Amino acid sequence: MKRLILLFCVALCLVACGPDTPKDYYEIEGRVANVEDGAVFTLFRIDGNAGMGIAHDTLRGGKFHFRITPEAAKEHLTLLCWRDDFPSMAAHIWAEAGDKVVITGKDKLVYTWKVDGPAPENRSSQRYIGYAKELYEELQNVAIEENTLRLKGQEPGADMAQLQAKYDSLGREQMRIVCDIHGRLLGCMKPHKMDEVGMMHLNEMANLCRYDSEYPHRAKVEALYNALNEKWLNHPTAEQIRINLYPPQEATVGEPMIDGEFYDLEGGRHTLSELNGYYILLDLWSCGCGPCIMALPEMGEIAEQYKGRLQVVSITTDTDKVWREASGRHTMSWHNWSDGKQETGIYAHYDQGGIPNYTLISPEGMVVDRWMGYGQGSIRQKIAEHLK
Repeated sequence: MKRLILLFCVALCLVACGPDTPKDYYEIEGRVANVEDGAVFTLFRIDGNAGMGIAHDTLRGGKFHFRITPEAAKEHLTLLCWRDDFPSMAAHIWAEAGDKVVITGKDKLVYTWKVDGPAPENRSSQRYIGYAKELYEELQNVAIEENTLRLKGQEPGADMAQLQAKYDSLGREQMRIVCDIHGRLLGCMKPHKMDEVGMMHLNEMANLCRYDSEYPHRAKVEALYNALNEKWLNHPTAEQIRINLYPPQEATVGEPMIDGEFYDLEGGRHTLSELNGYYILLDLWSCGCGPCIMALPEMGEIAEQYKGRLQVVSITTDTDKVWREASGRHTMSWHNWSDGKQETGIYAHYDQGGIPNYTLISPEGMVVDRWMGYGQGSIRQKIAEHLK
């Protein structure tokens, strides 16, 4: 009997001392030297092309800490400090439930801080940084210089012409460094060793192929893309790379609009052509775009003011999940649609290099005007010019 009791106690002990219960969260711990306490770090969850701020922590005793419940099996995150003495370049992190990620740094250059975590993407990202670490550090220091110039421009009596010349010079320096970095990375990237991080970098390069006619690495980027195997050619990022390298037909002022197939929040199906007979204000937006959100009240006012003559159509570049969450936070009384393709669908035809991005279409379906960016009253002024 005593032997049975002893065995039962041993069994209980084994259960109590066995493996920890699986955690439903991951932790990110920062250990930073040479940075004064008080810096606030923001953690962003990446979903498609949008980054949503999910947590903040303040540096105390050279440390910060996040404990996050994931919304996906594995999450891609970025870490950023918005202070002007930090660069606007974020560290990339991958984590899943149960992970402990340790970030260490000895300066304010967040992008090149060491990220040590179980996900293989963390090791791959660190390897890519290692190929050109001194260039990445140089790039971040230039970004801090840009912040300094911007602050000087806000001072009374600032010589704006001189500051703009310096700002332009820094922009050219940034592009030189970026091209040098890409040259280093392309020298190390092999199609048969492609991974998630490599696809991310390849997309950055393809983006420059599209928007910078003087980008020097186009031939190498095309060759690398065309050598990818079926697995990576079917990767979601591959379609964005393809569109950047080989852009589709672009909507042009004076030409017929380019249409698509869209759905609303209730699942109803739509096309732009169903609005023939009205002017259409086509708005391409993302919830992570500050000016896009700032423009929403003005678009509501325009939709009401020109009711009967104009239809406002907002089409998201976000994932379905992010779009639905954003639509719950922002009231939109006009058409709020998605094609489910982010930047590879209708956006690719109306792309102007950024968002917010607006196109005015005539009642006959012709492109009347296109413009990008938002300032208070700017949309109202444009519409008034055309709908006199």
